[in-house]
Amino acid sequence: MLGIILLGLAIAAVLLLLNQGRNQAERLAQLEAQNLQLHERVQILEALVLEKEKRRPFAALESPDSES
Repeated sequence: MLGIILLGLAIAAVLLLLNQGRNQAERLAQLEAQNLQLHERVQILEALVLEKEKRRPFAALESPDSES
């Protein structure tokens, strides 16, 4: 009787550990996807800032007081 209870507890513990591992793997995949999206957004914003800086008049680049 005690052996059956211990076996049941061992099986439950193994299933719990497997489920935690699966949840962590799913969360990791979600975080990787979010990281990729944020990286792409940063690249786009950097390109936009660079393009805006290219279009600024040269005089505005020399004097930092005249920023708009």
